[in-house]
Amino acid sequence: MGASALLSLGVKAMEANYAGLQTTGHNISNAGVQGYSRQRAELATAPSQFNGSGYFGKGVDVVTVSRAYNAYLFNQQVNTGSQAAYDSVRADHLAALEPVFGGGEQGLGHSMGQLFNSLVDVASRPTDLSARQVVLAQADDVVQRFASASQRVDDAQSRVTQALGDAVRQVNDLAARIADVNARLATMQGAEHAPNDLLDQRDQLVTELGSYLQVSTVVDAGNGTLSVFVAGGQRIVLGEHAVPLAVGPDAYDGSRSRLLVQETDGQRPLHTLALASGSIAGLMRFQDDDLVKARSLLGQMAQALAGAVNTQQAAGLDMTGAVGAPLFTLGTPLARPAAANNSAGVVTLAVDNPALLHAAEYELYHDGTEWVARELPGGAPQAVASGPVDGMAIGFGLPLPLPGERFLLQPVGRAAQELARAVADPRGLAAATATSENGNALAMVALRDAPLVQRMRNPATGVLSGGSTATDAWSSAMAEMGVRVQGARTASEISASVAEGASQAVAGIAGVNLDEEAANLIHYQQGYQAAAKVLQVAQSLFDSLLNAAAG
Repeated sequence: MGASALLSLGVKAMEANYAGLQTTGHNISNAGVQGYSRQRAELATAPSQFNGSGYFGKGVDVVTVSRAYNAYLFNQQVNTGSQAAYDSVRADHLAALEPVFGGGEQGLGHSMGQLFNSLVDVASRPTDLSARQVVLAQADDVVQRFASASQRVDDAQSRVTQALGDAVRQVNDLAARIADVNARLATMQGAEHAPNDLLDQRDQLVTELGSYLQVSTVVDAGNGTLSVFVAGGQRIVLGEHAVPLAVGPDAYDGSRSRLLVQETDGQRPLHTLALASGSIAGLMRFQDDDLVKARSLLGQMAQALAGAVNTQQAAGLDMTGAVGAPLFTLGTPLARPAAANNSAGVVTLAVDNPALLHAAEYELYHDGTEWVARELPGGAPQAVASGPVDGMAIGFGLPLPLPGERFLLQPVGRAAQELARAVADPRGLAAATATSENGNALAMVALRDAPLVQRMRNPATGVLSGGSTATDAWSSAMAEMGVRVQGARTASEISASVAEGASQAVAGIAGVNLDEEAANLIHYQQGYQAAAKVLQVAQSLFDSLLNAAAG
């Protein structure tokens, strides 16, 4: 073996150790960078060469620089992070809504109880105007508390709309950046080595995108670009092109928001259930489920309370001898047509029996045979022609709706928001009956312990049974919302723990360990110095040969 071969060995050794030093330094520099994957200089023994004395090694080659990456663990990290974001955002918004359903003297249950209690004094002193004025004041308190609770629900909806807008802007930005990385990767088509830092950048963008929407990805083996899909197959990144999302009004209720995708022929809504997880799905779940239930619970109680009191008012006489006028007015039940309806078909909706109303919304549609209404979500269809449905009287005006059209029925949605006291004069309280001056006041007091909320009608006999008092119904509403809050909080804690475990698993593979890198630094430094010594010896031998040849 000549001096030149020894020089080649030394040069290759120096190159290998220098590559190790450079890679180690890069790892140390990026140890705190989110999404960075530890890199490693991959070395391979150079093929040996045979001469008459045997096979002599030709040193080492630097093959490439690889990154520590596990596709399964990465996907687990994205998916568990998406679920954690879903649970977290829903839990946060539910926690902000929980005070609406408070107890104690500040709660609606207490206020409704005080209204009935104030009628005891009217029953005892039916001609006492001050006692009657107290009833009107308590009625005002009930109205104000319903209005305040309803306003806080509306405020929660506004926060959802704002949060959705912010989230969609972030999603569009992330999708555009992924498409940009794809474009840069496409220019490297056919490159022998992987652009590790660029791949890390794209993976981090996908991880961030997954916190907003559950994503699935497909890599194009030809050019290395990554396509991203959401909502059961809807593309938002296809190679170098990003498909923007938008927030628009709900097809039925313009106060609510829907996630839209911008296609070449216009915007198309994404089905909420298909979103699965991510903070946007959590916001939609809160809007479409939790907020609807909260608003409906308030409206159900407002309708039941006002309906019972107004009915009893109409059964008595006021101080002028006239039949009692309604003490309360309520918001009109709404039948909202779908935006996709092709006609101006008219559906009318009225309250038939407040005690039968459910804390829910309904979808009205034609099933091919007749018009039916089903409670949302997932209730059984009920034929409209058979009579009132759950306390609602559903009718049709002109023009008649077409069979393929749909309507959202909100029998109690505006009841709490628009509840108002209608009797201004305390003399207007109908305390008397035709035979006794306080008989109707006693009947109104009895409403305190009467089952006013969601009673059930026996279809065979028509007899009403079951139901809750106003204060018990409020306690049930508090319990239901409390269960939702606690359930969401528990789910958030569990999913956050699972996501943290997935992140730690990725970090165990791809994270930078500074102690390990420090050891590598010393290792490659010593190797570099040893290689330099080989070169020094080879140079000395080469010089000796030159001198011998010259002499």
